[in-house]
Amino acid sequence: MEFKEEIQKARNLNDQIKLEKFGMTQNELQELRWHLVDRIVDNMSVEDLVQYVKEDMENMVNDLPDVEFIDQAKDYWEDGYPDVVELIKEYANSDFKKPKEDRI
Repeated sequence: MEFKEEIQKARNLNDQIKLEKFGMTQNELQELRWHLVDRIVDNMSVEDLVQYVKEDMENMVNDLPDVEFIDQAKDYWEDGYPDVVELIKEYANSDFKKPKEDRI
């Protein structure tokens, strides 16, 4: 029982600090974060959303170790993975490759 009480005291202290500093508890700050994200997304155009998601996913796959990236690609394309790899090899070594910015 003491451990739970210590956790509750720490939460209460955290909320007190947040209240003094920001005028909101941790829970209220989290709700504000979610609300801000909702509003930003609601006000984005489809083009902006596509660009944002594309950049975020590029960062995600670029940060993956090669082994994890290949596993994810294989999971996504399943049986078609070898065919996709062949197409990518041909495209990557072609003279008509488009700049990355012009691909979508």
